Amino acid sequence: MNILTVDNNTYNLNAVPTVVEDLQYCVLDCTNPKALDYFYIPLIFLESFNAPAVILDIGGQTIEMPMDWSIMIGEKELGVCEMVPLTSLNDRGFEAFVYNPFSGYTHDFKEVKIVNVFQEVKWFFPKLKNGHILTAPLKQGSKPNCIYFAKELNQIPDQIQVGDLV
Repeated sequence: MNILTVDNNTYNLNAVPTVVEDLQYCVLDCTNPKALDYFYIPLIFLESFNAPAVILDIGGQTIEMPMDWSIMIGEKELGVCEMVPLTSLNDRGFEAFVYNPFSGYTHDFKEVKIVNVFQEVKWFFPKLKNGHILTAPLKQGSKPNCIYFAKELNQIPDQIQVGDLV
């Protein structure tokens, strides 16, 4: 699992050392639906758990996520995004909202496909508050395109206007 750091770089949580100095990760804060904003939260707690996984192909890039999470998808023509469970994606033609909040000037929508499913995978994730959506880079490196995932949908609006995200 990758997170976006303050330096606008990808950080792999599967390779976390025992001591990390001042690492922060990006979230989209939806606790106030009238004022959505991106924040960098200090990485203090990591959750470790075993869960089924899905391998997603998003615009030619692959990413592995827990099956019980949700992804932000959108409709390019309408300019509206919403969270959809990963278990509801298969062959439905959904497009993921893609945007780097740190250096992105334009957003994009890329088709999401489920490529594979694994029964049990060991996960390491930052502890997310209700209303926070995790910003997940699609690839390693600097200034990566990012997609958005959430475990709990409490305090996340049913629909989010793209203009509120960029």
